[in-house]
Amino acid sequence: MEHKLFNIISLNFTIARKALSVLLFCWLNVYSQYNKSGYTDIARQRLLVHITSDYLHTISQGQIDKDSAVRASSRLYNLSILIPYNETYNNGTTNPAIKLLEQDKVNQAKNVLPNLKGENRFLLLLELSNYFIFKTGTQKADLDQAEKYLEEILQQKKWDKWKMGAMMLKANLLNQRGSSDESQKLYSEIEKRCNQSENNLDLARAFLEAGKALQYGNPQRLVYFQKALSIFQNLKEKEKEIETLSQINIEYFIARRFDDSQKLIYKILQLQKEIKYHHNQYAFDVLSYLSYRKGDLVKALYYSNKSIESIQSKEDSIFKGLFFLRRGQLYQHSKKNQEALFWYTKALENKTQETKLYWYKAFLSKAWVLNELHRNNEALTLLKKTASEFPPVTDFEKMHFAFILGGTYEKLKKVDLAEKNYSIFQNIAQNYPLQYVHDEFPAAFFQIASFYQNIGKNDKARQLLKNGISHTFEIGVAEKSQYYYNLFKIDSTEKKYNDAIKNLVLSQKYKDSAFNKEQQKKFAELLIKYEADKKDKNIKLLHTQNQLQLIKSRETEREKNILLIGSLLLIVIMCLLLYSYIIKQKNNRKLEASQRELDQKNNFLESLNHEQQKLLKEKEWLIKEVHHRVKNNLQMVTSLLNSQSTYLKDSDAKMAVKDSLRRMQAVSMIHQKLYHDDNISTIAMPQYIDELVHYLHESFDNENQIVFKKNIEAINLNISQAIPLGLIVTESVVNAIKYAFLEKQNGTIEISLFYEDKDNIILKIADNGIGLPDFTNKADPNSFGLNLIKGLSKQLKGSFSIENNNGVHIIIKFTHLNN
Repeated sequence: MEHKLFNIISLNFTIARKALSVLLFCWLNVYSQYNKSGYTDIARQRLLVHITSDYLHTISQGQIDKDSAVRASSRLYNLSILIPYNETYNNGTTNPAIKLLEQDKVNQAKNVLPNLKGENRFLLLLELSNYFIFKTGTQKADLDQAEKYLEEILQQKKWDKWKMGAMMLKANLLNQRGSSDESQKLYSEIEKRCNQSENNLDLARAFLEAGKALQYGNPQRLVYFQKALSIFQNLKEKEKEIETLSQINIEYFIARRFDDSQKLIYKILQLQKEIKYHHNQYAFDVLSYLSYRKGDLVKALYYSNKSIESIQSKEDSIFKGLFFLRRGQLYQHSKKNQEALFWYTKALENKTQETKLYWYKAFLSKAWVLNELHRNNEALTLLKKTASEFPPVTDFEKMHFAFILGGTYEKLKKVDLAEKNYSIFQNIAQNYPLQYVHDEFPAAFFQIASFYQNIGKNDKARQLLKNGISHTFEIGVAEKSQYYYNLFKIDSTEKKYNDAIKNLVLSQKYKDSAFNKEQQKKFAELLIKYEADKKDKNIKLLHTQNQLQLIKSRETEREKNILLIGSLLLIVIMCLLLYSYIIKQKNNRKLEASQRELDQKNNFLESLNHEQQKLLKEKEWLIKEVHHRVKNNLQMVTSLLNSQSTYLKDSDAKMAVKDSLRRMQAVSMIHQKLYHDDNISTIAMPQYIDELVHYLHESFDNENQIVFKKNIEAINLNISQAIPLGLIVTESVVNAIKYAFLEKQNGTIEISLFYEDKDNIILKIADNGIGLPDFTNKADPNSFGLNLIKGLSKQLKGSFSIENNNGVHIIIKFTHLNN
């Protein structure tokens, strides 16, 4: 009793501990699994994911694909990975199965599907397709699964939002498969159906998605985006208007329409303000870059400040390395290398493999600035150490690492190593997609050109300058100054003084426009203002921290209350578990009594079964004994007939006795096989016919003039069919041996037994002898044999036919009786 009580307590303690773990897990989920975007409406949540992913995809310059960028953005703000692509059919609806998908528990979500019907099933089918289509990469297995789910909806006859959503997803799926033309045809079909149903919102969405599906730089992209923009503006869908304008802005960037891009971003910022969208850091960062390209460092610094100020949450700060990088670049181009070094170092805080995309450019820029400060060995150490911890993986990382390493070796006067690494950069850069080429490419070519000019390879230097220009339609002011200064140095060494002077003037002109004294003064003033604002913000921050402390104390109190409620809930659970245990024990006792009764019945059935098995074995033994005795009796009769034949004088009588002996032997062989085989009901025909023919061959063909060919399928016949068939074979073969081949000529007898179909069997016996004689004499033994075969065929309930075609062909067709 004490032992049982201890077991009960141990069991309940284990259950309670697990329950408490579950409770704590759920409690932690409440505080960790929540929306971190700052927006309660799904429209702005979707916009945030699209804007953030577009920025990441563009800033990575081809290092991550769009699907990866979208998922990274969704995970960052703890938003559903499904919402960027499901607005056609889902405006925020969720359920347990969809939540499993959002947590990447796809197999569990799939297991729910068979239990769903109607709209819930359609919704899950679409979300499963959504999940697999936009999963990172384009694995065929993922796309095949998505297509399977979509087809169930597309086969519906009714046209509704589910079918529209499926068509939109199918168009994306075709594009992911590489079938761009088919994808565009499907978007055209969607456009047609939307026009018929006057569904303007989905029409605009279709235009937007059709444009996104095309390659960057395709003129049709802008056509689609402009159509979508017009409809979204009429419908006052401002979030979608911003998303569409952002896509147009990407096209302007690729086409190097930087003035148009700047105007567009001002419009985007105004719309973001109207809908209270506060993630403006990406737009301000682009404005900072555009201002720097124009040589307006003051505006560039202003927008850089604005982008950093827009970082409001822990999640936003994940990308801070990119904004600190921009700040460092502005200091570097203002010849403030120490300040630039500070910001690059700040961008490298807490660097990890997962955040490599956000700090790797800052690491390369830091090494470059160290070279500018003549701290070349320090730069080399930084490059080697970082490459050891975080090896360059993407083409972008490899070529830019090689470029900075080449520049470092150039500063250290290690010309061979410098040229080797510069060559690595050039080899990768020449195949890099043009849509991902930014200003650092021409700047790198100009730097390498300067290296070759310094070592006396002017032709190589000129070619590199041309390469630098060809990578973009327009280069920035600073790059233009560097380009013309390189040309000035080459012309000077080649004594082309007129060209050298012209190029020097142009270089100075662009340099002055970017770094004139007025700009430098405004730049410094802006920095002072920025630092002053920063101090004011720090004071406000202290006040905010006091408020946060108060909030934290309230949170602590709330946590205590939750823990107390959890403890009470745990006690209730333990009581319920104890009660359920008592009930279970009572039920177990009833089950044990039922089990004993069931065991008694099972024992009785087992004894009956044993007795039945014993009777079956006795029956089998008796049947075998019958076959054995029949065989023995047949052999006794055979012996008597054989003895009697020696006293017969009439040859016909002797022949009749021998024919009878042969037929009895055929029957005896069947009973012998049934006696020796485990199977006492059927005869395996391949083995039986083989033994029968062997016996007949030895009995009648002493000189081996006849060849037997057998084609017997694996057919088992019961005794009622095996005996007539054996007698037919015996009669047919003996007749052929005796009458088909005269004057001891060689011949062939073919025996075939096969299924014509699943129910009917054909026996065919053919020889190549002299053919059929005239059987008009009824006393002829050969005629008697054929009559016997006919009679046996009727016993088989089959048909008999005989042909005279280069020999005798006997064909018996009968139905196989089931055993």
